[in-house]
Amino acid sequence: MRDIIISNKVNGLDIICRHCGNAESPKSAFFNRFRLEGTGKDSTTVRCLNCQTAVEVPLNELSSLYYHYAC
Repeated sequence: MRDIIISNKVNGLDIICRHCGNAESPKSAFFNRFRLEGTGKDSTTVRCLNCQTAVEVPLNELSSLYYHYAC
């Protein structure tokens, strides 16, 4: 089970950290409570800024708007 859950919805993403309960539904490509870190060819790391928990996610889980900022 992953520590950070990313669920796609119609107008963006829901991101929830299971470790500390931090959650965000960003309205733009900029996160306030999470950070996208260095990307591989097919994945990126999403880090919770509250507890520093990180998980690697495939880029196809991010919308094209977030993919642009992750690269």
